[in-house]
Amino acid sequence: MLHWSTPIHNESLGTADTALHWGRLPILCNRCARGSVMAHQRSRNFCNGTFDGTPGSGTGGAPAFRAGELGRAGQGTAGPGSGSRRFLSGVRRALRPAVGTHVIAIHPICRGIPLECFLMGEDADQPARSEATIEPRLVMKGDDDKPFIQGEFFVAAYQRGYRWGRDEVRQLLEDIKTHKGEAGGGAPTAYYLQPVVVLKRDGVSWELVDGQQRLTTLFLITKYVATKIAGSKLDYLLTYETRLGSRDFLETLDFSRRDENIDYYHIAQAYEVIGEWFDEQPNVTQAAINFHTALANWVYVIWYEAPPGTDATALFTRLNRDRIPLTDSELIKALVLSNSGGTGGKSGRQQEIAAQWDGFERDLREPQFWAFLTRSSTERATHIDFLFESMTPKAGLRERPRYWTFGKVQEDIAERGTAAFWRDVVERHGLLTGWFQDRDLYHRIGYLIQVGDSIQELIDLSRSRTQSVFREVLVERTRKRLGLSTDKVSLLRYGKDNGKCTEVLLLMNVETVLGSSDIGSRFSFHAYVDNWSLEHIHAQNSEAFEKEPERRDWLRTHRKKIEESHWPRDQRPGVDGIIDKINAHLAMADGKTDERSFDWIFRQVLALFSAPDADAADEDTHGLGNLALLQRDLNSKLNNAVFALKREQVIGLDQDGAYILPCTRNVFLKYYTAAADQQLSLWGPQDQAHYLTALIDKVKRFLIVESSPANEVHA
Repeated sequence: MLHWSTPIHNESLGTADTALHWGRLPILCNRCARGSVMAHQRSRNFCNGTFDGTPGSGTGGAPAFRAGELGRAGQGTAGPGSGSRRFLSGVRRALRPAVGTHVIAIHPICRGIPLECFLMGEDADQPARSEATIEPRLVMKGDDDKPFIQGEFFVAAYQRGYRWGRDEVRQLLEDIKTHKGEAGGGAPTAYYLQPVVVLKRDGVSWELVDGQQRLTTLFLITKYVATKIAGSKLDYLLTYETRLGSRDFLETLDFSRRDENIDYYHIAQAYEVIGEWFDEQPNVTQAAINFHTALANWVYVIWYEAPPGTDATALFTRLNRDRIPLTDSELIKALVLSNSGGTGGKSGRQQEIAAQWDGFERDLREPQFWAFLTRSSTERATHIDFLFESMTPKAGLRERPRYWTFGKVQEDIAERGTAAFWRDVVERHGLLTGWFQDRDLYHRIGYLIQVGDSIQELIDLSRSRTQSVFREVLVERTRKRLGLSTDKVSLLRYGKDNGKCTEVLLLMNVETVLGSSDIGSRFSFHAYVDNWSLEHIHAQNSEAFEKEPERRDWLRTHRKKIEESHWPRDQRPGVDGIIDKINAHLAMADGKTDERSFDWIFRQVLALFSAPDADAADEDTHGLGNLALLQRDLNSKLNNAVFALKREQVIGLDQDGAYILPCTRNVFLKYYTAAADQQLSLWGPQDQAHYLTALIDKVKRFLIVESSPANEVHA
């Protein structure tokens, strides 16, 4: 397996005539790579950047680079001239962030530069600082009796948990496979992982300041390989300070516990991705053997050991600032847990906060709760960010400056202390979960959020108000948001009033569920988000069909419906004539059809499925009496379909257990139409009138009552 190397001694890297052997260690100085090559040449204190073409040889060529990897030896020409410039150009490319990265050593004239300069690529002209520097060691293949990485690595509470996703895990697997030589059939090449930063704790125990994502993923890969190759194992363990059972979880990989916290969830997901990747290989067992060989011979880890006494929290903050895209909540977690730690009883408080944190994150990841709060189904890396955003000024903005929320929280903690801040977090979580669990508040608040209110605005409304007063405030706020009287509701039209039409129909659905005798029923804002659109109940016109394939699909679908329907004897000749016209149109070659012929057929089919008293030119076709909220995918399939066909599809979806908005289901079941007026395959003026009356009755509590002139005189 791979081994730790002895430390690199900076003093040995001083001049251009230093022999750098590939078999020993490839070296590059980050500051030299970013500084003036000629200036370093004049002082004879530069890294000439040449590698041995073959292990053990004395001279070498400038290596070829690709983004994110050190590159291969033995390519290009040797020397500090053009070859060095080409080398340095490759270095700049190699310094871009990626899963695999470069090897770094510190040049004598560059000493004193803090570690983050090397890991973050700070400007080369920045003066050296007196902060603690960290000497690198390169993990390389050594004696066969030494293991790759040994000991126990402790991940402190100030760190983010394991967060690598599918892309990062697969990229690491592909990179190791490529360097093993499988991709192109060539000889294996060295693969260097990004640096690992550690602080000695005791014996074989290290605090892992930076690199837990990589070491955890390597651990999972090796655990998988061990299932295919007997005796394959990794001689190191990881323990998370905030996860008391994390060591056992990583050793056993008991994924029935994956939902205990977000770290276990991501670890389980990563292991599944690893399994999927190996399953995609031509021979799973051989792929596992190849990986075992690669880890034993070609994968190197850059090892940075912080000096004794280093403030690990401060070092972690410097390393991650502007380099790893931490979320606001991960930075806040580091701040809160660091300030809550210590000796004695305080460590118990740290564990308590970590457990609460996991609980809040788990609650916010529940899809119904998340959609209720955010009117979004979009996943985030960490959902608890939303909680902090709701507690900081300007909450509700879609775009915030990077780490703006963290900055505000930092100011709050500096002013009031960590205990007061965390107490507010617990209270805020309790307030939001209380709203979610209260059936009346859930529907009132959920509706307002769906139509544009922010959670912060509603929290502000609730301050210093009793529950009963707050409930009335929500009704009044809904009334003001709608800004509609009964007459204005009747005048809303598709096209020019789509927004208001959608708001009124959504309110009708929410109030229908809330008014149900089933006290356990709840409107699903999660199912509603991004899945529903405004549509005519009965088709309107043929203008929406711009392409011939769309027209042909419409004709085939409606021909089938006409043929399946029962028609009175006196209508049969007319029905047969329409079918003949449809068949003639479909028999024409593409590009030869007559658009006017389709328009005539369209009008005849609509008339066939319309009530006898319906007026095709009636503007009520675009009124709320002929509008409903339909699923987007159903809408796209049945755009401008007649009522009978849409009814058939909606009923089929309902029978299959699909979520149908309650009022949409009621429309197509003719729930709002009096029994004496029902014609199940038609949607005519009588149906529209009954439906509009039911709609207004359901939302009338939220409509503005307009005073008559007579009332105004006596007021």
